[in-house]
Amino acid sequence: MIRLRSAAVVAAAMFMIALVTGAVVSGADAVGGFQAASSYDDDIDRTRDEQERYEQEMADLEAALEDTSAEIVEAARALRETEAKLPAAQAELDAANEKVDEALVQQQLVADKLAAAEAQDQAISDQIAADEDRIADLQQIVAALARAQYQGVGDDEALSLVFGATTSQEFVDEFAADHNASRVQSNSLADMEEIAAVNRNRGARQEAVREYIAELKVEADRLVAETKVLQEAAAEKKAALDAIVEEQRAIKAQLEERKAEELAKQNEIAAKQQATRDKLKSLVAKKLAEEEKRRQEEAAAGGGSSGGSSGAGPSKGTLGYPTEVPYITSSYGMRYHPVLNYWRLHAGTDFRAYCGTPIYAAREGQVQWASYQGGFGNQVMIDHGIVGGKSLMSSYNHLTRAAVGSGQYVTRGQLVGYSGTTGTSTACHLHFEVYVNGETVDPMSVIGS
Repeated sequence: MIRLRSAAVVAAAMFMIALVTGAVVSGADAVGGFQAASSYDDDIDRTRDEQERYEQEMADLEAALEDTSAEIVEAARALRETEAKLPAAQAELDAANEKVDEALVQQQLVADKLAAAEAQDQAISDQIAADEDRIADLQQIVAALARAQYQGVGDDEALSLVFGATTSQEFVDEFAADHNASRVQSNSLADMEEIAAVNRNRGARQEAVREYIAELKVEADRLVAETKVLQEAAAEKKAALDAIVEEQRAIKAQLEERKAEELAKQNEIAAKQQATRDKLKSLVAKKLAEEEKRRQEEAAAGGGSSGGSSGAGPSKGTLGYPTEVPYITSSYGMRYHPVLNYWRLHAGTDFRAYCGTPIYAAREGQVQWASYQGGFGNQVMIDHGIVGGKSLMSSYNHLTRAAVGSGQYVTRGQLVGYSGTTGTSTACHLHFEVYVNGETVDPMSVIGS
């Protein structure tokens, strides 16, 4: 009941989200009053499917653990729940680690950009410094030439003063012959202006680079803080995953400790249930013997053939459904016990029937007994007589209480009791068994509308 309510709440919440975000519309933009397609519809369907799948897993677990003690059932259920949580917890951890890795990559990219920008800033500074040294040198040349001209020396002598040449021939060898002092002075001034212009441009570029460096430092600081938050989140996800794993370990240890005790209890319950079935077989054998005797007497009296009790037996449609809204949670067949690790027969069909749900006779017949029977709890056993030459009976198990008494005749669809969780049941449901000649058969092979 709680799980169904949870599913309904989730579906209702998803529907309200659709209303708020405009996924549900009206008027000309709608088809039949609702949007033709919506991602929220898919979300609702997916949520419903996941809920139904989880409920079915729990129902299968309960069927596999039928006749198992409540403590073991609860531990096994908790173990299954932790197993179901593991993939999501691992996925969350992986996603958190991926975000951390992405943040670290971004940090490295910004660090590389910052290093490159700082290197560029240093290179510009070095270039500016070198050019400023060059300007200083040119200023010294211009000043020296100006002093020489002021002192009245010739061009060759001025150049010799500037460049250290002792003769004009040395100057001609080291510097071009057509470069006289005036031209050198003029060129030096032009070079100074050009270098100064270049340095102004470099200064502007360096200012832009330094603004970029400042932005990168802010971004780097932000990424460091963001990465720290992501790393803390990843650590929390890791702790959550570790907690689930530790919980699993503890549950498995608990189950291992109880295994021997539980196996002994299982054998005891199985013996009680077998005693009930043996009792039924004895009654069937007696009834079949009486039926055979009656046939022989009829044959002896000329009333017909003594062909015995052979026949095709019950067929599909012989029995009706024992619940008003039939929903099968576990079918007839072999089941693997997840705690005791062995296979056993689940000898009936389980129908979803919340506590107190009315249970009905699947066919007319006589109530053989309505009493507590071993692991079956409150059980109503109905004898439907000979059908197709074979004995047919059905039982309704784990009832809260019966609505009929031993020896009473009932009709098909008559109320026989109310569902419950007596005996070794793990939750309210109907465990329905069918017997042909005293042996259990798949109820669905003879049930039909």
